[in-house]
Amino acid sequence: MNQYDDCWLRYERVTENDRLESYRRRCRHAYVAEKAPEHGAIRDELRRALPDLLGTEPHFWQHPPTTADGFLAIGTPEDMTMIADSVPADDIAELSSGGYLIRSVTWNGLDCLVVTATTDRGLVYGTFHLLRLLNVRESIGDLEVRQDPAYENRLLNQWDTPFHRSVERGYGGESIFDWERLPDLRTRYEDYARLLASVGINGIVLNNVNTTKPARASANAAFDEFEGWQLLESRRLEDLTGLASVFRRYGIRPYLSVNFASPMLVGDLDTADPLDKDVQAWWRRKADEVYDLLPDFGGFLVKADSEGQPGPYDYGRDHVTGANAIAQALKPHGGRVWWRAFVYGSHEDRAVQAYDTFEPLDGDFADNVTVQIKNGPIDFQPREPVSPLFGALSETAIGMELQITQEYTGQGVHATYHLPMWKEVFEFDTHADGAGTPVKSLLRGDEQGIVGVGNVGEDYNWTGHYLAQANLYAFGRAAWSPDLSVETVTDEWVRQTFGADETVGDVIKDILRRSWEACIDYETGGLGLLHMMHNGEEHLENHYYPSPEEWPGYHGASEDGIGVDRTESGSGYVAQYPEPIADRYGSVERCPEELLLFFHHLPWDHELEDGTTVVQRLYDNCFAGVDEVKRLRERWHALEGRVDERRHRHVAERFDEQVSNAQRWRDALTAYFREYSGIPDERGRVRRDE
Repeated sequence: MNQYDDCWLRYERVTENDRLESYRRRCRHAYVAEKAPEHGAIRDELRRALPDLLGTEPHFWQHPPTTADGFLAIGTPEDMTMIADSVPADDIAELSSGGYLIRSVTWNGLDCLVVTATTDRGLVYGTFHLLRLLNVRESIGDLEVRQDPAYENRLLNQWDTPFHRSVERGYGGESIFDWERLPDLRTRYEDYARLLASVGINGIVLNNVNTTKPARASANAAFDEFEGWQLLESRRLEDLTGLASVFRRYGIRPYLSVNFASPMLVGDLDTADPLDKDVQAWWRRKADEVYDLLPDFGGFLVKADSEGQPGPYDYGRDHVTGANAIAQALKPHGGRVWWRAFVYGSHEDRAVQAYDTFEPLDGDFADNVTVQIKNGPIDFQPREPVSPLFGALSETAIGMELQITQEYTGQGVHATYHLPMWKEVFEFDTHADGAGTPVKSLLRGDEQGIVGVGNVGEDYNWTGHYLAQANLYAFGRAAWSPDLSVETVTDEWVRQTFGADETVGDVIKDILRRSWEACIDYETGGLGLLHMMHNGEEHLENHYYPSPEEWPGYHGASEDGIGVDRTESGSGYVAQYPEPIADRYGSVERCPEELLLFFHHLPWDHELEDGTTVVQRLYDNCFAGVDEVKRLRERWHALEGRVDERRHRHVAERFDEQVSNAQRWRDALTAYFREYSGIPDERGRVRRDE
């Protein structure tokens, strides 16, 4: 990765003598399987990592060494007799298809490390886990690690707009994929595969969910043209073979976003009606063609009847009929349809529609259809309640969609860490099967999993902001194990990315921990408000700058109060949750304060539990958010000389812009609240425009 930033794969030299001696004794020599593409990727990673970590080139043996102090052995028991002799067969047989075991063993009197699994991709994940332990200076003298991923499917949705080198909702520069030059490959592709595999991601949807230009003109001229549907053309599929081979070495399966109207756009049909026999036959032929070229292809992602994209409603059919028609074509190949539940437009309250649309269809989807549900009912807001579809679709395979890229949390400028937000979602008790049924427990099984909307681009630092790399890392680790604590994941990322300096680590961890709540405060005022931003004509203003007057329906501000009534007297959305959640959200007294105005329209002078009025709390939160960002900026500035100049300067400049933006948000929102409420800020900070 010498042309670009190494992110968390920096592999800095071990300086602690005891650790270095221990690592060299077990890792200077290696005995690695050679039968699969993944084995080549493992060897390449060891060649990159071990010289930087240990100051010595690894020696790869073709047979178990007998004269070394010890060695590292990586393979399955079928690959190596040494592993079969050292690790009981039952210990390995119980691993899942992506699981692995790392163990310190003694073999022929030598101190050895074994990384083993039942699959080659498990060996890849296990190797990266071992390198992570070395990178954070963990002891390996008495190592016993057994890992199975919580979810079978851990996917990245790459919102690339093919043939334009752009990324929708991408803030890290233009696309890393040069579609027009495929099948020619760039080293950037392998670097990306390494990053994804190192955190256990096993699938990538290569292109944007928007595959055609919407029926109405886009508000953003940069994304007026979507041509992703062309990737199903025969010539384009052939071009993808090289790219797929790169990801294959790292255990990552390729997927494609496809247009529901592909039989018309790519084929020569005059309809895409899912009940038309010619349409069904076309999908079967196309699936056969895809799998002939890409035998490990994962399946299709479909955005249908949403934001101008075509779908089964065009033919009077429902989502089940549309999804199942495509699924039947993929089924002989083991492929899966990921069908997005992001629909809105026919109901006055956007929050209501996804549940109303999909809950009645529960149990009717084919067994190789996964309904992909956003974490909340609106659209990746800084904070919103968990979607009631989690728990409601008990007979349907589901996947949860999270947004790694920071569309509504400052894009590539603001330091906003998403893992604390995601942990709230994972731990939310849906009461789907009584108390103690968190969201994270509903996503297990071969057909379910986690999806993240990716955030990489051609920028040197990949994500547009060095600290935004933490969100990609955290997504992969949480998708592997949602039980990992925020503290554990954050500490891993900081130590691998910024080294062992405890002062640096403590500051960066503080910045990350505090960043999300600060963003909520200055971008919304808290209390459950959302969609306070501008959807303007310029690229950087799309969901970036404040404009609460643009979408008043989302926050309900009026002279008599603020918030949206989603109780029985309003849109009725609260009734989509089971008891006791519906009762809690439906009560002004029991509703969590951080979501109060999402569920209730309250007078500006309504008193909260501590006696503060709603409008005063909004004022206070907006100012507190700015103050917190200023504090975090000062903490970062104090690291000058302790962090390399390039990264320190970049983040410092981003913080300056973030503070400026946060002040702009604060001033716009507090002026808006003051205008509608007619109530002054009791601290005299907000002036009413005359």
